[in-house]
Amino acid sequence: MNYPFHPMLVHFPIALLVASVVFDVAGQIWKRESFREGGFCLHLFGLIGGAAAAVAGHMAEEVAEEAGIAESLIETHETLALTTLGIFFLLLVWRLFLRNQFTSKMVSVYFLVATIGLGTLAATGHLGGSLVFEHGAGVQVSSDVQTSIAKRNVED
Repeated sequence: MNYPFHPMLVHFPIALLVASVVFDVAGQIWKRESFREGGFCLHLFGLIGGAAAAVAGHMAEEVAEEAGIAESLIETHETLALTTLGIFFLLLVWRLFLRNQFTSKMVSVYFLVATIGLGTLAATGHLGGSLVFEHGAGVQVSSDVQTSIAKRNVED
């Protein structure tokens, strides 16, 4: 796939999943059901967006490898993304099972797992940014620019 759907999609699940945890924290602090319901909706849409971004990323994988991006970096990014989706999927199932109501003990475990999920989300995004801005994944440049970069790299 040559059309860059993956970079168009990735920002939505990042924002939605982070916002879902923020809403959950707000709901816990202020004891407002509306925040917990909002967090649930953001969580659901974040997962849907994350799945779409993962599919688009998988479709773009071959193009990135053909452009010379190290397969190990791409595979690490993919593994982190799937781990993140798995964590947030399990949290969503847990929410559904508990009908979005947590005891004080359960909410601590929920926020611990959500924090781990946010950590893997941040690592996934950081590595994805590195693939683009340090390794040139998905970046198209003219032959003049490629020649200039190659000359500069030889001189360094």
